[in-house]
Amino acid sequence: MAATPGKRVFGELEKRRSATTGKVTGWRARYTGPDLERHPKTFADKMAAESWLNAERILIDRGEWKPPKVRELEARLAEQRSVTLREWAYRSIEGKTLRPGTLYRYKTALEKRILPVLGDIPLKDLTRLDVATWYTKLRVVLAEEARGRKWHGKEKSDGRGAAFSAYQVLSSILNDAVDHELLNVSPAKVKGALRYKAVHEPIVVTTDQMWRMTELMPDYLRAIVPLAVTTGLRNGELRALKRRHLDLGDPSRATVTVRGTAADHRERGKFTEIGEPKTDASYREIAIPSFVVSILREHLEKFSEPGADGIVFRAARGGVMHRQIIQRKWTVVRKSVGLDELHFHDLRHTALTWAARSGATLAELMAIAGHSNPTVVLHYQHLGDEERRHTIAEKLGAAFKDDLAERRALRTPQADTKNGTQVSG
Repeated sequence: MAATPGKRVFGELEKRRSATTGKVTGWRARYTGPDLERHPKTFADKMAAESWLNAERILIDRGEWKPPKVRELEARLAEQRSVTLREWAYRSIEGKTLRPGTLYRYKTALEKRILPVLGDIPLKDLTRLDVATWYTKLRVVLAEEARGRKWHGKEKSDGRGAAFSAYQVLSSILNDAVDHELLNVSPAKVKGALRYKAVHEPIVVTTDQMWRMTELMPDYLRAIVPLAVTTGLRNGELRALKRRHLDLGDPSRATVTVRGTAADHRERGKFTEIGEPKTDASYREIAIPSFVVSILREHLEKFSEPGADGIVFRAARGGVMHRQIIQRKWTVVRKSVGLDELHFHDLRHTALTWAARSGATLAELMAIAGHSNPTVVLHYQHLGDEERRHTIAEKLGAAFKDDLAERRALRTPQADTKNGTQVSG
């Protein structure tokens, strides 16, 4: 039967009018698809609506039809998957909540190590072989760079740390792409690339070394050494301390509260500021030994900013002190005591080691360190266990040792001769 003049063979067109003026504002096209569902779409003019209906009819006739919403989703995903690693990398880090130092590390790794090699490859075309080849070559380049840098006549590193950092950044960005359904699986699968043991072996400072370093530091920084050694605060946490974070009223119950960390911006025009602590577990209160209280009181009186929000270890012109100020002074001091390889962070290591040897439990060590992962402080727990084992052994042996001394005192030359022991004159 021939179609009625003026009536469409496929689909329907309907005028859309303004509710207030009654004027035509658009056209709605709709049809019943092979799935027996109604599929509508609105257009600004009649010609566009008719073109869409004609295009849908052609797809049905060819057997290539899919519901319009399914095709729109597939097109959107295809467009997203055409994004290069470079484009996605910057979108990814912009969507992350990163501390200034971490953001700087991400951008540096991207611009110096990752994007020059992999940046122009579309995400969907990036393979495990691409990543593995990039990582292998990076290790060689970084090892060569490290050999060219000497520190007190020794190699400062072997480049593994920089390779680990760059791979960690790439892995994070690709995992983010998986989470956003741009990739089905991350191609960053290099075995062992996310395992790294630092070249530097932490040093445990002795009490004598601690006092010598304290005396050698400039007067406005002397208090920072005993405070760091006894509380395990990080460098940034120490520089972010305010007067209200110290409770020194009762020396036997003195505490320091961590509520922030100093972030050092490395971008031009930006300076040091106080930000959130490193993790949620970093919000903590730590006991201060009584001998440190008098040192802190003197420091507060002479060098700290006034008021409850006054910075405890302030910069020369006021405000938060930059990390490099401490580092420059620290470099001179550690050389003076013969500990050229001592890092300032080793004072934190010292605090946790002493705490473990003093009998701190795993939970107490985690609280002092500000860690939520017990694995990080298990090493210190083992040190404490070893110390306690020796203490128990000594206590156990004390009774036998006293009895042995008494038995030796009662022994006679005759008894020794009878037992076959020759006693010399």
